Amino acid sequence: MIFFAMVKDVHKHPERLAEYRKTYKNVYPFSDGIFKMLMANEAKPERTVKFLNAMLMLSGTNAIKTFSLGVPENPGVLDDKSAIFDIYGITEAGNPVLIEVQQNFNTLFIDRLIYYTSRVISRTVKKSKDYNLPHIYVLSLLTENQFPLERSTYLHHAQLVRNRRLFYEKLDIYLIEIEKFFAIDDRTKPENREMTDRAEMLRIFRDVLEEKEIPVEKLQRLLDKDFAKDVSLQGYTDETLLNEVDGMTDLLYEKQGSYQQGLDDRGRQDAQLMVDKGILTPEKAAELFHVLPKDILPSKQ
Repeated sequence: MIFFAMVKDVHKHPERLAEYRKTYKNVYPFSDGIFKMLMANEAKPERTVKFLNAMLMLSGTNAIKTFSLGVPENPGVLDDKSAIFDIYGITEAGNPVLIEVQQNFNTLFIDRLIYYTSRVISRTVKKSKDYNLPHIYVLSLLTENQFPLERSTYLHHAQLVRNRRLFYEKLDIYLIEIEKFFAIDDRTKPENREMTDRAEMLRIFRDVLEEKEIPVEKLQRLLDKDFAKDVSLQGYTDETLLNEVDGMTDLLYEKQGSYQQGLDDRGRQDAQLMVDKGILTPEKAAELFHVLPKDILPSKQ
């Protein structure tokens, strides 16, 4: 991605930031600090509410009406370096909403997501002194595809089930693969494209990334008219942007370090899936996906 090449360049040569300001008009909306400034702006609470209702597809009596950010009694969610969630808040009904942006493929990201969600749950129990838990929503925006074999599915809704039926109604986890949504849009005829508020919201972010003009009426309906101004590079100081560059550079080093491990793990997962579905033998799957035969289990069928 051009953005990551720019990050590496500016990290080595901060003086070149001025040149990039002349070339590009928008910030990268999915870096940690920028995303928080855009989508957790205390001066514009309606934007966060509209964003959440669109992404979680909540409407009518289920829609979020108000949303308060950041709760001090939940340390380790926002103010700890190991925190996974970029935004944490509570709806008017007392239901926690957790939002995170996952920047790179990581085989343990679900483990981390469940771990931090469980911390929120455990603190809720201590506070209420009983086990009547609130409804918890988790929204994870994935900037890289995590499920490559599911080529036509960008939205993954996870719930607790028993014997394939919904077992517990108060935990909803939404995983949204952003690049995959763009790819699906590209190969779908315009008249057949998804026209939900969620899809339209993702198209707004695509327009930001591709530096296209966004109709004011669309912004007003889905976010607010100031959003285009707030993603403009002109609204950020050099200090803020260079801090974001430092953070993204650390992420890139982590990304490079884990890339091969991610490929190996993904290869094993894909090979096992092919075997489980009866499409390939363990030996053929190991050969095609370049993994060790001993790592592939026989078909469960």
